[in-house]
Amino acid sequence: MPIEATFAHPQTPFGELGQPLNREKSIIGQLSVKADTESATTLIPLEDAYPDGGLRAWLVVLGCFLYACTVFGWGLNWGVLQDYYHTTMFPNTSLSILGTIIGLANFVSLKLVERITNPNGFQQKMIAISCSLAYLCLLASAFATKVYQLFLFQGCLLGLSQGIGMPLYFSLCSQWFLKRRGLATGIAVSGSGIGGGIETLLMRQLIVKIGYRNTMLTFSSLHAVIWIFAWFLLKERLHPGLNPTAKKRWLPKKITGSFCSVALSMFFGVFGYLTPYYLSATYTRQMVTTLDSNSLLVTVPLIVMNFCLGIGRITAGRLADIFGATNMFFCSFFIGGLLQMVFWTFARSYATIMVFSVLNGLIGSWFMSLLPVVCAKLFGVEGLSTITGFMILANSPGQFVGTTIAAVVLSSSGNNWTAVSLYSGSMQIMGALCILYARFNKERSIFVKV
Repeated sequence: MPIEATFAHPQTPFGELGQPLNREKSIIGQLSVKADTESATTLIPLEDAYPDGGLRAWLVVLGCFLYACTVFGWGLNWGVLQDYYHTTMFPNTSLSILGTIIGLANFVSLKLVERITNPNGFQQKMIAISCSLAYLCLLASAFATKVYQLFLFQGCLLGLSQGIGMPLYFSLCSQWFLKRRGLATGIAVSGSGIGGGIETLLMRQLIVKIGYRNTMLTFSSLHAVIWIFAWFLLKERLHPGLNPTAKKRWLPKKITGSFCSVALSMFFGVFGYLTPYYLSATYTRQMVTTLDSNSLLVTVPLIVMNFCLGIGRITAGRLADIFGATNMFFCSFFIGGLLQMVFWTFARSYATIMVFSVLNGLIGSWFMSLLPVVCAKLFGVEGLSTITGFMILANSPGQFVGTTIAAVVLSSSGNNWTAVSLYSGSMQIMGALCILYARFNKERSIFVKV
């Protein structure tokens, strides 16, 4: 039977004196699910519409966490591969060109988000297709010997594969949680940092000891095992007040100023977000010349940054539940930008690079895990996968050319890293300023949980 979401007053529409009660006040926090029959309306309190815990809900979080470890973690692991390509496999190829490979993968994957995402019952099928294709791309890239082959397998085709399932890892947790939605989503997406740290550590050790081809074969096989296990942990859950047969929309019914505010925040902020991750190994090697280029110490700042990113995203989820997701979203971009412009600019010793890596990982990447929570808060849960997907799509230009622009700034300024930190930090500050319209349009008071 078709399901219709409505609000209804409990018991009777009249008070003790026979006067109609204030309908607006009486319906707060109640969701009425009305069957298409002559039976009375059944009331479901909004809090009861979500499990907000339980074994099944947390297994979904674990499954999303494992996907984040391998899918998003792979992108954060790119700095090790890029440095290896630049120093060993393709020494005559510039950083700006090599950086475009991962930029292309990010752009293609995010471009697909809006078109592939379907919130009405196909998440797990699309995830299975996504993982199968991604495995084949990683396997094929093990035999790459030319730069154009890397563009094909680690850029275009891998991005295509990951883009099919990427937004679903973000939105599945929101189907199972309400009060603890920020914490659950933060734990799930924290896999990107934790997985990125583990993969960075393994990649650096393996690529030196067993070579590039065997390393890629090992990684592709490891990813396949993890994806198969994680797939069986996932389970879709449609909101009981939403119509599962509703026609899919590519955009919300009405494009509001708040919608544009969030989209612009993602658009500008991401131009500076990935620069410290992708260029960390190169920066450390150039600033601390006493280090052996094959030493693990070269990549330790990146490893630490990735692990701290995972911890930071869990913390951000908890802070979002306490202080508001939109407030923490702003803080992530703003503080992350300041860290790059002020701290990274003067981080010239190994110790200061390590401190910057810790702080940037803990704070500068909150926004990505908070995005679906912000969208749910500002726009509701209906069509959440599609809305989240569009917001992810908005950051595709920054994912594509953000680090490439940073590499161009580096080369055109005569290897001046200060120019790089000022560029990337200012873009994050711009992202923070853009979200302010949506924040204050929702609630004008500063000290309010939004």
